[in-house]
Amino acid sequence: MPLLNVLIAIENGNGNTIKFIKGSKYLNKLYSTIPMEGAVEVKFNTFSELAQKCKALKIDIVIAEEEKWILQGIADVLRKNFVNCLALTSRANSLVLSVSYARELLNKYGIMTPQKLFYPSNYPVVVRADGVCRVGNSLEEIIEIRNEIASQSEEIAKTVFLEEYIEGDIIDLISLFDGKNLLSFTKDERILDYSHRLQKLLVGEKFNFTGFLNSKLIVSGDRVFNIGISSNLASLNINMDFIYLLNAAIYQKLNEIMI
Repeated sequence: MPLLNVLIAIENGNGNTIKFIKGSKYLNKLYSTIPMEGAVEVKFNTFSELAQKCKALKIDIVIAEEEKWILQGIADVLRKNFVNCLALTSRANSLVLSVSYARELLNKYGIMTPQKLFYPSNYPVVVRADGVCRVGNSLEEIIEIRNEIASQSEEIAKTVFLEEYIEGDIIDLISLFDGKNLLSFTKDERILDYSHRLQKLLVGEKFNFTGFLNSKLIVSGDRVFNIGISSNLASLNINMDFIYLLNAAIYQKLNEIMI
């Protein structure tokens, strides 16, 4: 495998993948969209401009970590310009942005989510909305949370609903998808079953992207519930050569990777 040029697309901070990238024996040159030790800075005004600079600099892989840019469609623009970008596409972002849409697809593929409630019979309950997950311990608290959401956005307030509160271990499961195969960084058999179902969802619904996603799970006994999907990589922990792994994802060979 040749040495590769890698760019980290981020607006603030050092990123969650930098230590893994710098530790790879397959790194040729590191680039970053912000000043970063050991990296060449690449400035840009539009994603199209970034794509052209990536091609001029012969950057092999772009890892998009900036959530705002991911939601704005950086992966779509770079992929359209034949630049390998690891990030959720605009269509895949719908799993992050819409709780109801994500729940519908998760349930379709046999992935459990907490039961939706029409009215609380006991407490606590969870108040959900797009981008919101709060716990209410009384009807008064629920109303207060709903009013807080409405004061910030009436549109988001329209998506509010209640769901059961589940006791269990909360886990951030990081997975890497290559368009065909999903590799989840866990050896817990209960969570591996969740991962297999999530792969069927991503493939079955034709979510054509290459990149990481974070499933927030509640593990209660032998039951695994999904309570959200994001692009947050804060809990990323990988014990293998990172760029080798990313290269396998680009060539849709994650099924050959053993963790």
